[in-house]
Amino acid sequence: MAGERTLYRKLQVILDYAKEGKHSDIGTLVAYVLKHKPTNFIYYYRDRSTDEVKRGYSESSVERTIEVLTDLMLLSPGDLSLTKRGVAATDPGRFPGIVGKGVTRFLEGRGIPLESILETIKVILRAESPRPPTATEIWEKLGLPEDSEESEDSIDAKAFRQMMSLLGQCEVIYMTQRRIYLPLTE
Repeated sequence: MAGERTLYRKLQVILDYAKEGKHSDIGTLVAYVLKHKPTNFIYYYRDRSTDEVKRGYSESSVERTIEVLTDLMLLSPGDLSLTKRGVAATDPGRFPGIVGKGVTRFLEGRGIPLESILETIKVILRAESPRPPTATEIWEKLGLPEDSEESEDSIDAKAFRQMMSLLGQCEVIYMTQRRIYLPLTE
C-alpha cells in the first residue's frame, strides 16, 4: 500500500476533492483542497525564533499534483473537471489500472515507451555484475539527458523518477522500497 504522502495517494485525494465541485481554475481547486486540510500535504519545519516544530500545508505540492493529474488526462486542463478516465479513477479498485495506463501513455508521448524501460531493466539485470536498477540508472541507460529543459514533449529526471514510482505503485512493474525496479514476469 502506498504511503500517505506518496504521489499515488495525493492523486487519489485530489481526485476525490475535484469530483466534489466545480473549480474554474487551479487556484480555486488548490484553495478548496487546502481548506479541507488533508494530511497528505503537510510539511514540518522548525521555527528558529521559538525552536518549535510547526507544520503547514504545501500549496506547491497540491499544484504539482494537479499538474500530474492533467498530464495523465484525469483532469481536463481547462476547467479542472474530471475527465471520463478521472471519473473511473475515483473508484479505488480501478485507480491503479487507470493511473498505470495513464503513466504509460504519458511516457510514450515523451518518447519513452514502457517496452524500452522493461528492456533496459533486463539489460541491466543481465550485466556482468547484475543488480536491480534504480530509476536514475534506468534514466541514464536510456540515454536521456539529466537536466532536460522540459517542453511539452520532454520529461526531466525528477518527473521520470516520479512516473517510475507510480508505475511500481500501480503494479505495472515491480518495485522495492528502495525504488529498485524489476519487470513483471512474462
